[in-house]
Amino acid sequence: MLSQKRTEPSGAPLELLAPFERTAFRLMDLLFRRARPVTELWLRTVGAAWMTLGSRRLVEAHGLERLSGLTSKDPILLVANHRSFFDLYMLMLTLHRRTELRQPVMCPVRADYFYQNPVGVLVNLLIGGGRMFPPFFREPHKGEFNKWALGRVADTLRRGGVMVGFHPEGTRNKGPDPYTPLPAQPGAGKLIMESWPIVVPAFIQGLSNNFLGDIRANFTGDRRAIAIFGTPIDLTEFRAMSNRLATHKRIADRLLETIYALSHEERAVRKMRGTDG
Repeated sequence: MLSQKRTEPSGAPLELLAPFERTAFRLMDLLFRRARPVTELWLRTVGAAWMTLGSRRLVEAHGLERLSGLTSKDPILLVANHRSFFDLYMLMLTLHRRTELRQPVMCPVRADYFYQNPVGVLVNLLIGGGRMFPPFFREPHKGEFNKWALGRVADTLRRGGVMVGFHPEGTRNKGPDPYTPLPAQPGAGKLIMESWPIVVPAFIQGLSNNFLGDIRANFTGDRRAIAIFGTPIDLTEFRAMSNRLATHKRIADRLLETIYALSHEERAVRKMRGTDG
């Protein structure tokens, strides 16, 4: 009898996952592979409309002119700091709304909420159109699945015409100072060396994990989120280096250094506006 790993259309080692996790993964995988036009329509109409309505006055973006010349045919890796659950979502919405970068999106996520919690699965479907995919698991025995997931993202980038959102810190920064980064994780560097996309850095500060609170702030104007987009990162020097862990970490460190360098612009804008984070 063939093993489950060999019979899965995705090739993912799902025997490592719990039953609910397998079901959630299969659903999002099916949507991404077979129903992308439908989910893309949902995101570009219903999703974009209500998110724009709820964030137009909350999020202020700068540096978009640095991305001129990029098109929706380019493979884009959007790398950013990770302070709230919605950082990448709002950054991608801004790019879709205000630049030529309107390619389909893919946002790898930690599985804790979006693949191990029924509410998280619903949020992924209704808000993310299933694009919070693929999941990465914290449990050590699921490490082989995580390797597969990173390979899946790299393969998607190599095909082009997609925007992938990624946090080099690997997890949400819950520290008291939003301008002090967590250590960079080598996964971002490995992903780059296996796909060599165009890497766009961004720093955003001011969103919270209270979704309804952010919508309320959008209408009351008592809080502002500032997003700074940087020039695509030149990683040419790393192309001749060996594809190994030490190089992956050096690339990830460069990404994080560039992202947090943009925080100086964010603070300057905030000081000029006289707004709090």
